[in-house]
Amino acid sequence: MSRTRERTGEKNRPAGGINAKLRRIILTMLTPLIFCIIVLLVILGFYAGKYQQITKNVSVGSEFNIRFKEDIDLDMYYYAVGSRYQEELPIEEVDSAITLAESLKETTYREESRLVIQNVIDYCENLKEKMYELEKTPDYDGRMRQLNNNIYVLTALIQNKMMDYIYYEAGYMATIEREMLQNIRIVILLAGIFVSVVTVLLLSRVIVFSRGITEPIQGLCENVRKVGHGEFEIPQIAASDYEIQELNDGVQRMAKRISALLLSVKEEEKLQHKTQLQLLQSQINPHFLYNTLDTIVWLVESEMNDEAVKMLGDLSLFFRTSLSKGADVICLADEVAHTRSYMEIQQTRYRDILDYSIEVPDALSGVMLPKLTLQPLAENAIYHGAKEKRGRSSIRIRAEREESGDIILTVEDSGIGMKPERLAQMRKSLSGGEREGFGLAAVNDRIRLYFGEGYGLTIESEYGKGTRVAVRLSENIEPI
Repeated sequence: MSRTRERTGEKNRPAGGINAKLRRIILTMLTPLIFCIIVLLVILGFYAGKYQQITKNVSVGSEFNIRFKEDIDLDMYYYAVGSRYQEELPIEEVDSAITLAESLKETTYREESRLVIQNVIDYCENLKEKMYELEKTPDYDGRMRQLNNNIYVLTALIQNKMMDYIYYEAGYMATIEREMLQNIRIVILLAGIFVSVVTVLLLSRVIVFSRGITEPIQGLCENVRKVGHGEFEIPQIAASDYEIQELNDGVQRMAKRISALLLSVKEEEKLQHKTQLQLLQSQINPHFLYNTLDTIVWLVESEMNDEAVKMLGDLSLFFRTSLSKGADVICLADEVAHTRSYMEIQQTRYRDILDYSIEVPDALSGVMLPKLTLQPLAENAIYHGAKEKRGRSSIRIRAEREESGDIILTVEDSGIGMKPERLAQMRKSLSGGEREGFGLAAVNDRIRLYFGEGYGLTIESEYGKGTRVAVRLSENIEPI
């Protein structure tokens, strides 16, 4: 295939190449200009080789990250529980990962990336040791503890380190591009100086020659600069010289491959983020279920059968709307029904301290939003607001449409509220800082994932008076 391309390239090579033009100008110009071209091609070949190796390393690292953690975690889980699907430790898979990391280390130029790969190797060796420790643990609980505290933690560290390696190598690509651009400019400058010296004798021919060389190269340099700044849609450079056309094709291929690679990494991160959030939203607090069932038992024992039946109905509705037939996006009416069933259950349990109201106009019932948006905010208002305050508290849930068309959902409580420093921590968490209050942060992440950065949660609170959480949504949800 490559030989066919080479033969085709020979046929398509313009007759007026650099060497032919130089023969028509003067022999004294031939040697220096060919030397400049050779230097240029050597520089490009050098950087092309580096780029190709880095691209290969990033691709191998990305493929490794896709499957390693999931495979090892699953195999070790089967082994820990004594499943017939995995009767031996997956040591061979870890050894393969070490071999792959060592091969990456041998072909990695940057010291930072080499240190990260060495960390991957060290973590893999540590992982093998923890596997052998788990093998020697006879009891099930001990194995589960080691699985959660050692195996899963190490595989996550390995995965994160490999992501760091991919990040460093991608950054190194930009460095190579800058260096290549600088060296190309130096070569062009030297060629320009030489041409300017001989223009006195061969002015007309040199002008034509220089235009045929410098204009495409300037366009090529501009393309390289654009690629270095993250612009991968670059125009084709029209050139009559084979060398420049080949260089242009190489830059075009480089831009396309970098663009495809970055897009692949972003899509993978987005998919991983969505999967994590879907797993989070599918979890139901076991304490809530236990306490609800205990309350139902107490109501039955107290012969309060009507209240017990109502509570069972609310619990059934709660679980049914939680499932939502597997849908991640539901209408506001279903989300309100789910939240109302939750609040009815909690009001039965905390009837002495809790009142609530839900005010949602019928016109907004069909608005689509991610499932489990309101209920976590109501739960937060109960456990961190109403329960922390002495006396009776109220929770008010509302929905309204702004003039801009955005939908605002608010959950407001008259509970204990937050002190200024705690409120600052919560706001920092929602803006992407260290997590404080995981339920609110998870809701905020899901809203931004579906609607964009301009949407999400805002918090207002005053200690001793209460808290107000507002959710900004768009009427048009972006499918994922």
